[in-house]
This record gives sequence, structure tokens and C-alpha cells, in this order.
Amino acid sequence: TVSGVNEEDWANSWKAYYKPIKIGERIVIVPAWEKYNAPEGKIEVRMDPGMAFGTGSHETTRLVIGLLEKYIKNGQRVLDVGCGSGILAICAAKLGAEKCYAYDIDPVAVKVARENVKDAGLDNVQCDVSDLLRGVDKSGGAYDVICANIVADIIIRMTPDISAFMHENSVILASGIISERAEDVISCFEEHGLSVIERAEENGWCALAVGKKI
Repeated sequence: TVSGVNEEDWANSWKAYYKPIKIGERIVIVPAWEKYNAPEGKIEVRMDPGMAFGTGSHETTRLVIGLLEKYIKNGQRVLDVGCGSGILAICAAKLGAEKCYAYDIDPVAVKVARENVKDAGLDNVQCDVSDLLRGVDKSGGAYDVICANIVADIIIRMTPDISAFMHENSVILASGIISERAEDVISCFEEHGLSVIERAEENGWCALAVGKKI
């Protein structure tokens, strides 16, 4: 069947449903076009995701931001693989990370991430195009925290190469994993000398904090 619909600016009409989102203990994700006064003790992160993934509303993003609050410490180097809108790198920077490197295979996502970083007034977040770890900057040494909010199969594909970007105390925050695939991802980590420190779940999605086996 064929029916007519009213013309609408679909690229912008969704914005009416995107409102400030409180995540974890401190982070509040605020749409760039919304007025908002952050309460004392809260960290405001303004975002315009455009065509990139990462509004903060999805369980996978909320889970990994909750873990970021626990694992980010002042002065750390952070790597975000599959950065989308740049939301995780921006949160990490606002939580105290000294330098954040955000990568995505999609040039459109990288463009959006750069715009969000600029609008946030951050000069310590660098966004570039990379197919997973292939183009990641190694010049500064290992990363303290590595974020990968992707999907189970891609995390598994990336795992054999991840140790080269870690030191003995580095933590991987892996998300985008449906709960049914969590054991597959955990087994892959275990096979490559990594072990789960913490597991968080919400509505059928799983996020893992992973470190090197001692």
C-alpha cells in the first residue's frame, strides 16, 4: 500500500525528543540547543550528534560513561576507538583526562566529533579517521584508558592487537555488547592475556572493564 505523509525536516524533528540526560553520578548530557543550568557537582557535556552515533540516550553509551566516572583519573591518556559523536572522549576530558585521542572509520563521525570538541572549548581532544587501531597514534606511548563502544564482533576482531597500546595498569572499557554475546567477548579477552575487572548490564546490553592479567 502507498500513503502520503506530511513533509517534515526529518534531520531536525528528532531534536524535540532529545532532552538532558543524567548519567552516572556526575555527567549530564545536554543537547547543544537546550538551555540548562547544571546543578552543583554535575559535569555538563553539550552534544550535537548530527549523523553520528552518541547522544547518551542508548544503554551502551550510558554504561560506558558510568565506567568512565570510575576509572578516569587526572592526567591520564585516553583512547576512544569508534568515537561516533565524540561523546566518550569529551566526557573523559571533562572528568580530568589530560589527553584524549578519538578515532572513527567514518569521516562524517570524525567531522561531527571535531565540531563537538570545538564547541566544548577543549584543546586536549584529538579526533582522526582510523580503521580500528590501524591509524592510532603510538608516539606518546601506552594509553591509561581505552574505550571501545562498538559491537561484540568488532571488539573481538580488535582484541589481538590491543595489548600493544596498553601498560600493565591500563583499563579497556568495552561496550556495545548484547548480553548474549558477552561470554564470547570475555573468552576472547582471556585468550589474549586480559581479564574482566567489572561487568555492568542494562536492558540486555553489557559493558566490561578489562585489564591485563597479573
